Amino acid sequence: MGYGIRLSLAEREALDGLRFRTPSADVFRNCLILLMSDSRDTIASIAGRLGAHRHGCSHSTPVSHGRYRRPASDQAAGTPEPRHACLSQEDEAGCRHQSHEIGLRLFGLVGPPTWPRETGIHFSDDQMRRLLHQVNYSFHRPKHTLKGKRDEAAYEKARRKLIGLKKNALKNDAAEALIYQDEVEIHRHPALTRMWAPVGKQPEIPSPGKNEKKVVYGGVDYATAKITTLIADTKSGWNFIAFLTALLKAYGNRKIRLVCDNARYHHTKAVRAFLETQTDRLTIFWLPTYCPSLNLIERLWGHLKRTVLANVLFKTVEDLADAFRQGVGRINGHRNKMGFMFDHDHVRNNAA
Repeated sequence: MGYGIRLSLAEREALDGLRFRTPSADVFRNCLILLMSDSRDTIASIAGRLGAHRHGCSHSTPVSHGRYRRPASDQAAGTPEPRHACLSQEDEAGCRHQSHEIGLRLFGLVGPPTWPRETGIHFSDDQMRRLLHQVNYSFHRPKHTLKGKRDEAAYEKARRKLIGLKKNALKNDAAEALIYQDEVEIHRHPALTRMWAPVGKQPEIPSPGKNEKKVVYGGVDYATAKITTLIADTKSGWNFIAFLTALLKAYGNRKIRLVCDNARYHHTKAVRAFLETQTDRLTIFWLPTYCPSLNLIERLWGHLKRTVLANVLFKTVEDLADAFRQGVGRINGHRNKMGFMFDHDHVRNNAA
């Protein structure tokens, strides 16, 4: 095909009208290929723009070289040929923007896909993927958001405050250690994630008849990636105090700034009394409610669940806890192994 096709204005208009009238995906594609070839596009460029293979573009039409002739059936139909409007550069840019917005709806990016119903044209999954890649789309797993529930002003204020705390923590002579703290439940009932398996056979992971769980209290040092954990049976103020005691012991006389959420067991009378006795060594930075994205340790929990606990039924809850400890031990203090926490952290990247 290459540069061999030359179309007259009448032929171009006939093809353009045919491709919008036909319910056939093949006819629509072939018309588009012919029109693009007449515009001096090569086979490779046509294939790239359509998200198709070069072989498909060069063999999908009955015309490889020479001139295209309007089909006799289309001529006999007596269909009036459409007229083209001349667009200015500004109008063309506006049309492109509008087409992009319409495309979001047609291709199901802002709701159920409506393209097949509205046009009668169907694309394969592979071709759709190529087309979307060309307009800078990629396949993402969505994340939950608490926007609308949280106090946005409080969220932004806490985010900015944390930026300053991070910068101070990265200094060689930092006066205090910045530690992100949180709790996570680990269950014998295994979490599931993708794994290798024979084609056509879905893996099956056994589950326990009765679920058992443990609660992990943890803290991650922002500067050194040191991880401190305590495994308990429940979430309670007394277990939180036990974790804080272990944390203070691990850091000796160094002052600690602890980033912490507002869980109820963090505010019991016993906890408040304990914190009052440790004001010279421990300061709590309370996160606003509904702001888990500000707590970096959440990424650690997700990583350990995916890489250590997922797809495994442990014989006992003690085996589950041991596996969790081993997973923590493999990355504890190794910032180079904790990219899931720090690779997207702009403060650390700018400091490096």
